[in-house]
Amino acid sequence: MDKKFILLAFVSLLLFSGCTAMEEAIEGYPEPGYSTYSSKGVAAPMMAEAAVDYGGGYYDYDDYASAPEMVIQQGYVTIDVETGTLEEKKNELDGILAQYNAETSSVILDEYALKTQYAVTVKIAPHQFDSFMDSISSLGEVSSVYKSFEDVTEQYADLETRINNLEEELARLNALYEDADNVEEILMIEREVTRVQTELEIYQSRALDLERRSAKSTITVYLVEPKPAVETNLILPLEDITNLFLGALSAAVLLIVGALGFLIPVAILFIILRAVYLALRKKKPKKG
Repeated sequence: MDKKFILLAFVSLLLFSGCTAMEEAIEGYPEPGYSTYSSKGVAAPMMAEAAVDYGGGYYDYDDYASAPEMVIQQGYVTIDVETGTLEEKKNELDGILAQYNAETSSVILDEYALKTQYAVTVKIAPHQFDSFMDSISSLGEVSSVYKSFEDVTEQYADLETRINNLEEELARLNALYEDADNVEEILMIEREVTRVQTELEIYQSRALDLERRSAKSTITVYLVEPKPAVETNLILPLEDITNLFLGALSAAVLLIVGALGFLIPVAILFIILRAVYLALRKKKPKKG
């Protein structure tokens, strides 16, 4: 009886202490998937593996215990090129990207009233960040540059500590599960295992995100070509000329109709008043 009481008290304590940590871990993140455990039989809950696959290969979090500083580098550069050379400069940029083994994330071509531009987003090795920025400056006139550096070493170390602690807690829960001898204890432990497993996956996802963002620097290159100030083609198509004529004709008709609508009532009123005046003048008696 004492053993069961101690076991239930320990699991209850874990459930209570995990509520605050769980809310902090889940805030701002989608709920990850996890396995549910059946209370039938005596199979122990699944243990979290040290190496977790998130679709991009396996990451062993223990390998990062003595990792060097982790810095996330991002930036963009705007380069103005001469009119008529945009495609040529884009090809030169592609050549520079090949030299640096850069990974192209997106290429967007936009046309505006006064300019046409390419927006090319690439990922490059962090140690090549400054060298790459210097190399592409030869494509034209650099009008703006932005660089940001975020040191996430301490943030990653904190996540790593949380991950290790949760893995140890999951191991203790697994041991308790093996000693449980009734359905009530099994269900209580399974609920706690679900909570710990979910929290663990969230922290692992955060750590993986920092690894990926610090492993490659992101740079967006804007190649901007101005459009000519004056268009050389001044000949209007026949359709445009017809539309202009019909528009002017419609405006003239509207003006005439509007004028007639105002003048006709005024003219009628004038005629009536004149007729009344003449009638009154005829009835007026003559003097002498």
